Amino acid sequence: MTIDYNELKKGGFLRQKQKDNFIVRFRCLGGNLTAEQLRNIADLADKYGKGYVHVTTRQGAEIPWVHLDNYNEMKSEISQLGLTTGTCGPRIRTVVACPGSEICNFGLMNSRETALELDKEFFGREVPMKTKLAVSGCPNSCAKPQENDIGLVGAVEPVLDSEKCIGCGVCQKVCPNQAISMVDGNPVIDNAKCLYEGNCIASCPTDAWQETRRGYLLYAGGKIGRKPRLGQVIDKFIPAEQAVEAVKSVVKAFETLWQKGERIADTLDRVGVEAFQEEMHRDAQRGADSI
Repeated sequence: MTIDYNELKKGGFLRQKQKDNFIVRFRCLGGNLTAEQLRNIADLADKYGKGYVHVTTRQGAEIPWVHLDNYNEMKSEISQLGLTTGTCGPRIRTVVACPGSEICNFGLMNSRETALELDKEFFGREVPMKTKLAVSGCPNSCAKPQENDIGLVGAVEPVLDSEKCIGCGVCQKVCPNQAISMVDGNPVIDNAKCLYEGNCIASCPTDAWQETRRGYLLYAGGKIGRKPRLGQVIDKFIPAEQAVEAVKSVVKAFETLWQKGERIADTLDRVGVEAFQEEMHRDAQRGADSI
């Protein structure tokens, strides 16, 4: 029997070091699994593996010790149960996300909803090199978007209405990055230090700090592995409804500028952030012209 290991890998069956044994990776959208899905995965682990499930660092679930002889039977059963496997290789992986504003006190954006939209658009898409996406609802960055090839971070931009300000200094005390200082009894913000987490807005007793823009900070070029680096902000305050198009512009710029062996971080280092942004904008303009 001829075995196409690339096809197996594409379908979430990853070779173990032990001959003819595989790890089966399951797709968890935004880190969520229903109770029924959990029960079904547990049953599959008992039936085809060794009775345990590995939870990955990217919110996935994997069953190791699946023998090649059981591949067709297990694949059929996975489909019947309504489960979906993950993917590997030069493709866009399952999107990682935090709970976001839906249930988290700190959430500024509905990261789970955005992750579902991104996953629907991009999961499994063939790209020059593996590409990982993550979405966080606020700058606490629990989903570690800065460590991904493309990341989105919920943010809000504050502006001071000086006529409402009473100079109480609460905003200075709650600012996590000391971006606000009191000068002659008035708060002054250093925008270069601002994390856009909105503590000043939420804590102001007179509503002097107000929201001007809310959306996602767009990061590109993060990666872990042998040569880790954090991504860079390449766009700001992207509305939720434009998140898919923003990520699409990054992917298309990468596909255009890519050279063999590069991930997005490497392409950014080689061409520079400005050239990468220009390519993104060219693609966005081409899309607008085609409407």
